[in-house]
Amino acid sequence: MKTPVNTDITVREKSCWVRWLPNALPAAGYIDLMNSSDERLDIVKIKSPDYKEIAIYQTVIDEERQTSKMVKLDKVILSAKGGFAFTPGRHHLRLEKPTRLITPGDAARVVFGGSAAGR
Repeated sequence: MKTPVNTDITVREKSCWVRWLPNALPAAGYIDLMNSSDERLDIVKIKSPDYKEIAIYQTVIDEERQTSKMVKLDKVILSAKGGFAFTPGRHHLRLEKPTRLITPGDAARVVFGGSAAGR
């Protein structure tokens, strides 16, 4: 049985890019997702044929100590008729262990999986 594809999630045009690092070091991916459905969608799984591991990270800033750290998240939420933006200094996709040589200018594919909230 094939898994249905959710066409309610779209990508804002020209919002996808990757901060590439040499020597197969982890890269950071940025993208703006939009949800056209009337239900909240939880993105809980991200995979790619181009990277073995993808995780969601949030940058948390402690202004009192003037430090920041990256915290791994289990999911991101796309509100009904809303969206979610992976942007530098806030959230990013950590792309690790490329399955092929990836250089600046190459395209990489990422597949988002999730469910409607409460399901």
